[in-house]
Amino acid sequence: MKYISFLVLAFCVPAISHAQTIPQQPGQHAKDQVNNRTNNTIDNGIDSAFDKTGRAIGNLFKKKNKNKNTKEVTQGKKPAGTNGETDTVVNATSTATASRPGGQPAAQVNTQGDFVPGQQVVFEEHFDKDAAGDFPAQWNTNGNGKIVTIDGLPGKWIEVAHNSIINPVMDKQLPENCSIEFDLYLRADGTHTTPFIQFGLTEVKDILKEDMAYKDRFFVNINRYTETDGKALEYGLKNDVVGNKNDMLLTSYANTVVHMGILVNKTRFRLYMNGNKIIDLPRAITPNMRNNFFLNNNYVVPASELGMLVSNIRIASSDVDARSLLVKQLLEQGHAETSDILFDVNKDIIHQESYPVINQFGDALQKDASLRIKIVGHTDSDGAADANLALSKKRADAVKKYLVDHYLLSGDRLQTDGKGATMPVAPNTSADGKAKNRRVEFIKL
Repeated sequence: MKYISFLVLAFCVPAISHAQTIPQQPGQHAKDQVNNRTNNTIDNGIDSAFDKTGRAIGNLFKKKNKNKNTKEVTQGKKPAGTNGETDTVVNATSTATASRPGGQPAAQVNTQGDFVPGQQVVFEEHFDKDAAGDFPAQWNTNGNGKIVTIDGLPGKWIEVAHNSIINPVMDKQLPENCSIEFDLYLRADGTHTTPFIQFGLTEVKDILKEDMAYKDRFFVNINRYTETDGKALEYGLKNDVVGNKNDMLLTSYANTVVHMGILVNKTRFRLYMNGNKIIDLPRAITPNMRNNFFLNNNYVVPASELGMLVSNIRIASSDVDARSLLVKQLLEQGHAETSDILFDVNKDIIHQESYPVINQFGDALQKDASLRIKIVGHTDSDGAADANLALSKKRADAVKKYLVDHYLLSGDRLQTDGKGATMPVAPNTSADGKAKNRRVEFIKL
């Protein structure tokens, strides 16, 4: 099915005030991890869109006539839901069984994710302080959105309506080197049209007052994820698509939670889906694009009948490499701590994106058989003190168990403890301060 999409910005409309719980598609429970066949080679084609100064070549972004009437064209039927029938999961590290000419086995191609989140949290949002039915306090929009819950999934989500852009409210530009993470739930019910999801970076600081369609931006499109021929994840600059990944098998993501990860390193842009690298563009970002991160339920004909569902947003500075700094601090100073080991809310279940950080300590323990470490968990002050103390101990034990199980270490080399909220490193009066206090400490014994 073909869509025509536009960016049409409107004045802010009050959010719908009633609460809502969104049912999951029967038989389609959210998957924590979906491995997908991806192309992990660096895409250099986008370089042609930039001159030597890094600015976009003017004729690529010819200004559109705002007053020109655009004919709306629709073809075919509404997207059909997958109902599990077309779900295909392909492991990105699988080995091909085909043979080379001459009968020799094909060489194995190995890929692995290299996503490591930033250390210093700039913005974090789980919508836990916002009431169902309200638009979240720490966000801006040019349209409609509301807080909802989803049957079978933890936490709260923001449901963004058709033709609506949202962005976190931050005082400063995004760091030159940073990570951006968020969860998307790609809802499909087999009846209603799905959202045209777009996200990226823009020079627009206030999406309510400025027209993002006429400003520099880098965007990623996820669309038609319920259609069997909807295999393209697109990316582009300003209003022009300049590349795509046309073998994404987007139907495999319908009715699942997809963890998106973005790494920005000066001009470089990397995109990860469930830990698999999808895009790696060395010269995609200009400094002004770091003014804002946005999420867009893009204007499309026919209009999307299902909202875009987003949760667990985390933006962090990665000006210092978390993987090398922590172990260096531990070995040289005898102590290191990080807020980049993440857990489910009020649980001791470690998020997969935290594994690369923990792995650095596992590697160090394997290299030095005499190294012994004490792992200490810390929480913020939300909740009862005794519950926080117990939770911090459980989280420390979970990190120990991961290291013992994955690195075949002797358990007596690792001690654990929990301090709850008794040793804060920042005030517990803001979301940023609480995020800093939810941390794991490593002490050399």
